[in-house]
Amino acid sequence: MVTNLVQNAIVHNLPAGGTVTVHTGPDGDASVVRVENTGPPLPPELVPTLTEPFHRGTKRTRTGEHAGVGLGLAIVASIVRAHDGTLELAARPEGGLVATVRLPA
Repeated sequence: MVTNLVQNAIVHNLPAGGTVTVHTGPDGDASVVRVENTGPPLPPELVPTLTEPFHRGTKRTRTGEHAGVGLGLAIVASIVRAHDGTLELAARPEGGLVATVRLPA
């Protein structure tokens, strides 16, 4: 799950000068993992579709061995559901995405 979140954040990041940040910690009765990047702006209507299998958000900045087929966030969503957790995706106003996973502690 974490590998998919981080790889997704890297692949969909800015081609130069982008950052990926990973935060972990407790939040009440949950354990939280938050991954965010500084990718291109995302239209708000696109964000809810990003966990659909074979869906690609925006044009990828990297190609080749990590080109992918649009399964990364779909797999994350399945893993989170299997562990009775939640996945929240939010577009950053300045560009990029914040993915927050909450799993029961």
